[in-house]
Amino acid sequence: MTHGAVRVRLDVTDVQAGMLLRAAGARRKAWNWAVAKIKANADQWAAEASYGIERPDRVRPLTFFTLAKMWTAEKTDVAPWFDAHSTWAFRYALRDAANAHQAFLSGKRRFPRFKSRHRDRARFTVRDGLRLEAGRVRLAKYGWVRIAAACPQQAKLRRLLRRGNASLQHITVTRHSDGHWYATITFDRQARVPAEQRTAPDGPVVGVDRGMKTAAVVATSSGELVAELLASRALRDRLRQVRHLQRAVSRTEKRSANRRKAVARLGRAHTKAAAVRANALHAFTAMLSREHGVVVVEDLATKNMMANGRLAAAIGDQGWAELARQLTYKTARHGGQIIVADRWFASSKTCSACGAVRPKLTLAERTFHCGNDSCGHMADRDVNAAANLAAWGEHTLGSCPCVTQDGDRHPGGPSAERARHACGGWVSAAVSQAAAVLPGEAGTSRSRVSVA
Repeated sequence: MTHGAVRVRLDVTDVQAGMLLRAAGARRKAWNWAVAKIKANADQWAAEASYGIERPDRVRPLTFFTLAKMWTAEKTDVAPWFDAHSTWAFRYALRDAANAHQAFLSGKRRFPRFKSRHRDRARFTVRDGLRLEAGRVRLAKYGWVRIAAACPQQAKLRRLLRRGNASLQHITVTRHSDGHWYATITFDRQARVPAEQRTAPDGPVVGVDRGMKTAAVVATSSGELVAELLASRALRDRLRQVRHLQRAVSRTEKRSANRRKAVARLGRAHTKAAAVRANALHAFTAMLSREHGVVVVEDLATKNMMANGRLAAAIGDQGWAELARQLTYKTARHGGQIIVADRWFASSKTCSACGAVRPKLTLAERTFHCGNDSCGHMADRDVNAAANLAAWGEHTLGSCPCVTQDGDRHPGGPSAERARHACGGWVSAAVSQAAAVLPGEAGTSRSRVSVA
């Protein structure tokens, strides 16, 4: 069983738009109620801690099941109009609030906050009474809603539903910044071939180096360029229009009808830019996942890099996180896998021929020159980094020459000559042939053992 989702744009009437807004308000009401309960529970926990009560004896954090029971007991007083909306719209709001609190307790997010209808994006989720037909979709309690335009994915999902090979799980309805309503239809599909029987594509292991001059460069460990994704200018080409629309928004009165119209025009401009960027990324990642069984990407600290005001616009226009997200599920769909290299791996400063690490490499240097006098390797900066990432993947899988030839130290053996591999010989003499060797603390300037 595999999971999938199809997003469609809805063609709603004014009456339906008001109905969907009320459903989103019902979800927001349940969220704010749950956050109030969670906050009261956290305050009680802090008070008990100040009284010296031991941790096991303090009040426990509220879970989704506890919140659901409390909501069932109080919903008549809290939301007397609850019968007008689907039960799942409230349940998913309670679940999201509980998950947000658990993420806060684990240190991943901040404490959940209350939502306002002026700041929160209108959305809700239902999973009962769902149906999909040509040109329309049905939501429980809200009836049939027209779909703005047909698409091949939508027709394919209908065929799977008719044949009994798929089932609808839930539908999330959202109003985007462009003013349009969208429905994300999530479904479960019976896989033709079980996951354990899928065969990965025959292509070699490749590394993907993400950048600004070129959005993505794909190369093998030998330095062979496989593919390139040109740098995106989806937003920067519309920057003049976006600035004009932003000034138009600032000139309108807050919470006025004209301001809502101006915000919608600005949202449509951003939506067009995002659609152009997403289309290029989807085509690129689909090609890559179909042809290569193992794809290696680097773990980038994008948030830290965006702190540079001169580069923030160019970095944000590339969609690095979206590229990695698409590769993650598309490689799994085709039977391959994605490997994430360590954030501190110096892929750009490492020579893909001998493994020597340069102490410094400026952004202005577009051609990599090896600092080792005995090597003298020269290559494009991005291709060199992609080759190092591919070598990381081969080393992780235990398929690089250093791992397969290690142990044969005889002068006349097959490993007598220096291995021309991007890993530069990240292996010790004690490693066996079948062992997978992870590169050590890559990024440091310490010397590495090479196969000789």
